[in-house]
Amino acid sequence: MDALTKLNVLTLVLSAVLLAMACIKADRIRAWRAGINPSAEELPDAFFAVARVALVAMAGYGIFLSVQGFGVSDDTSWDDSELTSAVQGATDALDGSSGLGDIYAEDTDTRWIDEYATTIEDEVVEHGGGDAPQFDPFRSNR
Repeated sequence: MDALTKLNVLTLVLSAVLLAMACIKADRIRAWRAGINPSAEELPDAFFAVARVALVAMAGYGIFLSVQGFGVSDDTSWDDSELTSAVQGATDALDGSSGLGDIYAEDTDTRWIDEYATTIEDEVVEHGGGDAPQFDPFRSNR
């Protein structure tokens, strides 16, 4: 489980806690308050209504952010089928390609290595979709 997924799960747990807090009855909170500080002023019912609305709103927002976060987490990583599809598409596109010159030449020209690596990366990105991992982190996405 990556860090973003852990954060999303933590946000869902926090949202569940907020919803549970919103469900506590006002009489129980008044009793706890009286036990902790007996000389405290009595809180009106409107305070509890506003607090419940605020807690439910925060929990709803947390759930929304978690769902969006799971989508981002899915877009930033590949599962096995996406990777397999991208590699198969890239190898099919490069099968029989000799556009990069003779790799078995006896001279010391190794420029073809960089060209070949770039071509493989381009084909994986093309066949793998927009969330394909990039070889160079400073290179712009296509």
